[in-house]
Amino acid sequence: MKLTERFYFGVWPRPRALRHPARWADWLRPVAVLAVVALVAGLVTGGPWLWKRVSCKDGWLPGSDVWSAGGECVGLSPGPYAFELDAFTNVLKVIEKQNTEAAGVCDPKGTPVTVGVLLTMTDQYAGARAVHELEGMAAGQARANGTGCLHPVRLLVGNIGAYGPGQEAVEVARRLADHEEVVAVAGIGLSNQRSAEIADLLAERKIPMVADLVTAEGFDQSGSTAQETDYSGCEPDTTYQDGVGRDHYYRVAYRGSEQIRALGAALQGTRLDFVMVPTGGTDPYTCTALPLMHKQFGGTVTEVKFDPDEASTVSQTARRVCGVTEDVTVGYIARGRDLAMFLHSLDQEFSQGHCSARSITVVSTSDGQRVRAAELDPRLEDLRVRALSSPAFTSGKLRLVSTLVGGADKQVPGNTGFADFERQFGRIGFDLAHTDAGWAVNGYDAMAVIGEAVNKLPVTRAVQRSQVNTQISFISSPETAVLGAGGPIMFDNDGNRVGPQPPVVRVCPLPPGQGGAVNRVRSVALQPGSPAPPC
Repeated sequence: MKLTERFYFGVWPRPRALRHPARWADWLRPVAVLAVVALVAGLVTGGPWLWKRVSCKDGWLPGSDVWSAGGECVGLSPGPYAFELDAFTNVLKVIEKQNTEAAGVCDPKGTPVTVGVLLTMTDQYAGARAVHELEGMAAGQARANGTGCLHPVRLLVGNIGAYGPGQEAVEVARRLADHEEVVAVAGIGLSNQRSAEIADLLAERKIPMVADLVTAEGFDQSGSTAQETDYSGCEPDTTYQDGVGRDHYYRVAYRGSEQIRALGAALQGTRLDFVMVPTGGTDPYTCTALPLMHKQFGGTVTEVKFDPDEASTVSQTARRVCGVTEDVTVGYIARGRDLAMFLHSLDQEFSQGHCSARSITVVSTSDGQRVRAAELDPRLEDLRVRALSSPAFTSGKLRLVSTLVGGADKQVPGNTGFADFERQFGRIGFDLAHTDAGWAVNGYDAMAVIGEAVNKLPVTRAVQRSQVNTQISFISSPETAVLGAGGPIMFDNDGNRVGPQPPVVRVCPLPPGQGGAVNRVRSVALQPGSPAPPC
């Protein structure tokens, strides 16, 4: 009998064609076709969900808290899973070990608590410093679980990704908030609109957060209204100008206005000849700092815009600066990622005899400290080494003056907290060179604030989010300040760090010798009204 006579469309058996009794083989063809159809339908409807999870794994498939977004792995990890990023493997192993051993020293009656960590491991504006930041958090965890602790502290690390066009950063924060054992969050990312959304989400869940790196104006509980911040150069559809994380947000990094005020005090009487500004107004770090630079350094300063992704515009900018036949001071409020490229371009003008300026001093807020950290990207590392070991920079004709992120670098007189930080950092096996750019210090200080708050709560009761938030809100005077690596930490009513102004330093050249990239870059403190000291 022909197939067309036995089956409809060559698949489904015709009733009269069935054998009596019917054989299982008569149904093999339709079952196989239905299975293929079901598989195809499943791949179409569930394929993206499955791929997101299968593509981000470490041996066994992680749970639903890890997935793929924008071509990278995001989500939550208590260690050792490192989101397929080799640079983070060691620190997440350390965190896993500390999580396991957290209860070993603390009071046995204490309640174990979990602190969430939110950071971008891959954003272009972070670079290798993201590793340092997480290492600082791990050192802060070790401090919290030190001798005399009451409640063992465990970390749950959230990688929010590279701030892509999607909502993955906010979704990671939402997953973190869903973990009821999380009583506080250290870090929320960089000065970015997504970070503002994260802060508002966590505040809705009544979770206190201590941001470690956010410096832009607007990122406090009132939107920096008391400082009359000018947001006219920023994107109009952002929300941070109205404040973030109402009643639950604090930050250990000094905000931009404090940093620029400190620069003005250290460079008394100095006027800027130029201020370097990247194109566009999407970056809160830049768009809120620009009007403050104008106000601090003499009103109207000539703005020179450049596109850091187009190298020719950077060299054009260098040529314009070099056209002035006197000592030149340049404000730099673009991102630290591009600072080495700018310094290298200025050195090229000097070395080729095209620079008329007697000297050039580049003045930057804290992101300029990035040049003190070895880069993971070989191209950026090559530019960094060339800039800091160039003839113009080593001779002092080209200088870099910058604020510190949060008072780090041993520059605060009598700051015993930095020595304590160094001991913790080195004891658990991290490279002390990773402390130089400041992000490890601020990660440590954010955890120090949370750890102190947790260990002030009664050992006989379970720790609540609201209790931790209340304790952090009490850190508002010298009497209640937390001694961090960057000095005493205390907050105003809006959650901004207050106290002595952040130190201003001159960044020194890269030391010569065995592979310059592995040597540490020093800095020397500037005293108000005094010339920049020699390195």
